[in-house]
Amino acid sequence: AVFDDANRSGVGVVIRDNYGVVLTSCSERIFQVYEAGVTEALAARKALSFAHELGFQNVILEGDALHLIQALKSQEQNLCPLGLLVEDVKIYSNHFQRVLYSHVKRNGNSVAHNLARYAISIPDFQVWMEDVPSHIVLVLHSNVTHLH
Repeated sequence: AVFDDANRSGVGVVIRDNYGVVLTSCSERIFQVYEAGVTEALAARKALSFAHELGFQNVILEGDALHLIQALKSQEQNLCPLGLLVEDVKIYSNHFQRVLYSHVKRNGNSVAHNLARYAISIPDFQVWMEDVPSHIVLVLHSNVTHLH
């Protein structure tokens, strides 16, 4: 999420098991505003670092930014500023046994999107174990029904 008026950005991550059950989630407030593509790449990097810190070995990174998912799947290096951030995410993926990248439509990514929007209301970083913030529970339940 990008908060132009507050000169801030936010990222949200939700880690689920194979059945869609939330294992953990987080929101992070970034004290600078970035364009949407950069913010999406920062969210991908946060998702991988968060999963790595928690000891996950096999990850499917889902995102609604098609250009980012395509860039992460690509074998080509891109040395533009956004490309360098994409390369950073690719390098970080080496911490795992297996990382798959998957594009989902915005409605399939609504929990993470709402967590990113929630980041503006937290001091810097917040984690929920086996949960999401209470106001996102309805979004979660709606999202889980779309998974099945």
